[in-house]
Amino acid sequence: MKIKMKLMYAVVLALVTFAFVGCSKDKDEPIQTGGSIDAAVGTYKGKLDLSNTTGPMFDKIVTVTKVSDNTLKVEIGDKALKIPTKEFKVINNMNVSIQTAGVSPEGTFLFDVKNKTLLCQGEKTSTTEVFYTFEGTKQ
Repeated sequence: MKIKMKLMYAVVLALVTFAFVGCSKDKDEPIQTGGSIDAAVGTYKGKLDLSNTTGPMFDKIVTVTKVSDNTLKVEIGDKALKIPTKEFKVINNMNVSIQTAGVSPEGTFLFDVKNKTLLCQGEKTSTTEVFYTFEGTKQ
């Protein structure tokens, strides 16, 4: 009889334990990866480094415009440099950054939402183009 009582207590204890574990009020929130890319749109001033020059050029202007809900266009302000406009497919990374969505043949785009800084690298996509890196702050 004592063994049956101990077994019964063990079963009741197990059922109570499972009842508390199964009745959790925690919700599985979905990971936020979407959002607007509008924060990256604007004019930036900073340092431009070209692969065919000996050093960086300072106080250069870059303009970022929105083409669609997931595409941004980057244009170097100094037309004398003859750097073509680049378009980047981007995502909003939980309002921390707006960045290139995957690997892009055009290069990379990274906008820090908090610091309002831009790091953009334009890849060479033809023989007449140059690789460039721009680091600047939103104006």
